[in-house]
Amino acid sequence: MNGRISFVIIVLFLVIVMSVAMIMLIKKDLDLKEVEAKKMAELQQQQQISQELGDKENYTHTSEYVENTAKNKLGLVNEDEIIYREK
Repeated sequence: MNGRISFVIIVLFLVIVMSVAMIMLIKKDLDLKEVEAKKMAELQQQQQISQELGDKENYTHTSEYVENTAKNKLGLVNEDEIIYREK
């Protein structure tokens, strides 16, 4: 009889320990999924920024960019353009 009670107590103890360990693992899994979701959102944001920078880099290699920069920053104009200035 004592042997059976000891066996039941040991089995109950093991079930409790395993349940606590399983709960801790589930909590850790949920935390890691949350971190993963945040990192994926950050990755998408960084990819979008990278795409925008790539587009801007491509634009800086165009003649339109060179012309706009010459007009806006240096005040240069094409030969056939007329400049109107306010007094």
